[in-house]
Amino acid sequence: MKILLIGDIFSKAGREMIENHLGDLKNTKGIQFIVANGENIAHGNGITNNYYKFLLEHHINVVTLGNHSFANHDILNFINEAKNLIRPLNYPKGVPGKGYVTINYNNLKITIFQVMGRTFMNTPLDCPFKATEELLAKVSSDIYICDFHGEATSEKIAFGLYFDGKINIIVGTHTHVQTNDAHLLPNGTLYMTDLGMTGALDGVIGVEKETIIKKFLTGLPVKHIPMETGRKQFNGLIVEINEANHKVTNFEIVNVVK
Repeated sequence: MKILLIGDIFSKAGREMIENHLGDLKNTKGIQFIVANGENIAHGNGITNNYYKFLLEHHINVVTLGNHSFANHDILNFINEAKNLIRPLNYPKGVPGKGYVTINYNNLKITIFQVMGRTFMNTPLDCPFKATEELLAKVSSDIYICDFHGEATSEKIAFGLYFDGKINIIVGTHTHVQTNDAHLLPNGTLYMTDLGMTGALDGVIGVEKETIIKKFLTGLPVKHIPMETGRKQFNGLIVEINEANHKVTNFEIVNVVK
């Protein structure tokens, strides 16, 4: 089977790329299962129920979040009922929502989960390594897919190597910059440090460049305004898995610019 993993969908520009290009990509590449990061889909700041439904309507099977999970307060109205929406597994106990979902697809049990890194993230979190070990011990699946939402490349790489052979696919999100390091680890896990971003190409990780440049020049706080004009990009990764032995057989980085 072919699985498509889509990098952080950012604001209107990201939604437009999903609306205009996901269908063609799905059909031309024979995609059967889609996981997308949607924590920035609502104007670069969280997700709403309407935008969650928008992603499901475009045949996305599972939506992951991240450090902006609760940036838009509308999420509190639907997160506990949203079957295919997950926030980081290693949030402290008592946080609404869930950190993983298991879906039966074509006689396969597929568990998709997200953990968030602790380096440079400034969020109170449990250990992502321990949280993952606990999940793997209690949930039996044919295929495991992990979205590691984190800033530090070293933390992501260490996580990938630690769980090599135990998780089928480990991909990073959060930085909005696609890395060129998709590869099979020694024990068969497909790893990529960051999927990148689906949204504006000519801004600064999705935001209008002038305000961010001003911030770096002056040190003053600025309002982050999503960039909606100019070139747009669709970032992600296609992974092919043998349905009989559950091993990754092929992969292809997706980087569409329009």
